[in-house]
Amino acid sequence: MTYTILQPIKRSFFLFVILTISFTAELSAQSPSVPSIKALHEYAEKNGVSPKDYIFKLFEKSDIVVLGERDHRDSIQYNFILDLLSDPRFAERVGHVYTEVGGINLTEDVNRLLQGSYSSENEFMDSLYTYYRKGECFYPLWEKYNRIKFLKGLYNINKKASRKIHLGLTDINFSWDSIHTVNDYMAFWTSLNKTNRDSLLSANFASMYERQPLVKGARKALVITSQPHSISYSGYFKPWDRDYGTQGWWIKKTFGEERVKIVVLNWFDWVLWNGQNCPMTGNGAWDAAFERMRCRPFGIDFQDNPYGETNYNGPAGGGPSFIKGQKWQDVADGLIYDAPLYDHVAAIGIKGIITEKFEPEIRRRTEIFWRVVHPEDTIVPFDAFIKEFNVPVTAPATFKSKEEIKRMIQATEEQQQDK
Repeated sequence: MTYTILQPIKRSFFLFVILTISFTAELSAQSPSVPSIKALHEYAEKNGVSPKDYIFKLFEKSDIVVLGERDHRDSIQYNFILDLLSDPRFAERVGHVYTEVGGINLTEDVNRLLQGSYSSENEFMDSLYTYYRKGECFYPLWEKYNRIKFLKGLYNINKKASRKIHLGLTDINFSWDSIHTVNDYMAFWTSLNKTNRDSLLSANFASMYERQPLVKGARKALVITSQPHSISYSGYFKPWDRDYGTQGWWIKKTFGEERVKIVVLNWFDWVLWNGQNCPMTGNGAWDAAFERMRCRPFGIDFQDNPYGETNYNGPAGGGPSFIKGQKWQDVADGLIYDAPLYDHVAAIGIKGIITEKFEPEIRRRTEIFWRVVHPEDTIVPFDAFIKEFNVPVTAPATFKSKEEIKRMIQATEEQQQDK
């Protein structure tokens, strides 16, 4: 196993890591709550239900569930997501899933791909790679392996089902076909940095959601977006001299509190990461309680319980400011623990995505991107980009080994003893 995945070759791809390191000193002044492992364990044992049943229970009373992803590179979370989508209840009762990843302009293309008929698995994979090379986002290519895993998994679900699941792409309208020069991309990048992208993610979702056909007399939708976008928070961002609402906040504002529920997947407080540590939520108490449950997956509401009353340490949306003085119950409605922290796996690189025929185009995109985002660097690291896109690499998503994380959880247990 290699840690090449953590090297900051493409700094914009790993912007959240850089922001994390930059603001660690500011956040260290906050006093994190340390919930009782015993209280957390007892509450989850009594009130936790299976993650899938938890989601479907939310859909009984609400129309939209926003699911907050972990690190975009974590592939393990998609085991749960695909299991959820493969449940017959999803197609029958919901039928629509939306993702942060993917420009809205490619929505028709991706559904033709996912609902098409193919003579063989090889033919589908060729079509998938052809679609993927178009570029689903405004980077030269999205190198996270879990995107391929998700699209392939959703195709396999649709292939076996009479009622197909429709995928909506909510990100900004963007196509590399319209970018011919550095100035073209500079104009786009400048516009992007002046935009409340979270509000656009919400608006794009709303425009598609309101056109959904009714399923059993209602419109339901699952929205998958990264955790900082998913939470419900709006505040003044001094660095940008304006208010900035998260995607989750905008969706709740648009459709109402009762119609929208925000659920996050277990992670660690990565915004407190300083390049070496692994700041577990609640100083490790959440993960220690999960160990006491023998890592049995569960879903719970946040309101008025030890989980919801734990301090939230994190950012809001895509902005550079971090939230202070909030609890988890202030920014989200529920939690799903699907896998222990030490089993989370970061994976980048898609074998065979950069063919000899496609290489000139990826070099063109890379040079344009680099000249705009890193104008001070005269040498474009083409080979590093291509390797990162094309060569599969995995590493612990915690930046620490499984054994190290287990020792940290055990140390938390020992510190609290039976509290």
